[in-house]
Amino acid sequence: METSPRHARAFKPRYSELDDRGETTPTAMMGLFEDAAFSHCEDTGWDVFRLRDSGFGWILLEGGFEMSRYPRYKEPFTVETWLSGARAFYGLRGFEVKDGSGAAIGRARSLWVFYDLERRRPAPVLPEILAAWRPDPLVVPSRGQGGVAAGGEPVGLPPGSPSSFDVRALDIDTNGHVNNVRYLEWALEAVPGNVREGARLSAISGRFIQEVVRGQSVTPVSERRAGSEGSSAIYRLAVYASGPAGPVAAAGPASDEPAVAACASSSWTPR
Repeated sequence: METSPRHARAFKPRYSELDDRGETTPTAMMGLFEDAAFSHCEDTGWDVFRLRDSGFGWILLEGGFEMSRYPRYKEPFTVETWLSGARAFYGLRGFEVKDGSGAAIGRARSLWVFYDLERRRPAPVLPEILAAWRPDPLVVPSRGQGGVAAGGEPVGLPPGSPSSFDVRALDIDTNGHVNNVRYLEWALEAVPGNVREGARLSAISGRFIQEVVRGQSVTPVSERRAGSEGSSAIYRLAVYASGPAGPVAAAGPASDEPAVAACASSSWTPR
């Protein structure tokens, strides 16, 4: 029997998903990856709402994507996704973006943990989910790549307290914490405007360190990596959170001092 069968979703970028050049934004692209993954959940009979009502959920630990280009307004394209591997509580998911001709224009990878929402701890992936997704038994999910943590070392919070803002109700997803796409949106806003105007985000890889919830404030920061001059630039990104921490946290006890909630490394290529 074939392992890791692919699930495909067809899309056309909507106006609200475009930048001022008529291309799908990176945050919209990440949202479509998420949509494809959740649609794949429906194939198992366990969509996100049945999971939530049963006390379970999938929580994203780390991931990233590479895009050679972004789909333009109304351009048909497909996102294919599959569960590459699974062990105990973890699932490693792959994605491929194909244009109307079937050519690959992007790829993504994400590592998820299956979570018991009531007990607030990882739980074994349900057998019927694994039976439907058929992950490759030879693929073992692991954190980072090549022994390096996804996103690298977090950027330090610079002196002078960069602008912070409060988490809004519309930032919260079905698991009761800030949606994954919001972190990317906030982090990219910290990249200098002239870089975002003159270059395209070609790749990003990062990890989540603690969840962010209502009642907290967040501060996104960025720093250009030394030696990344020339045709492309690499920016290290981080989102700091302060205030009462959420229950799914890996950074120790709650504190009013800002703590890193997520970090990433991003590559930018001239348009």
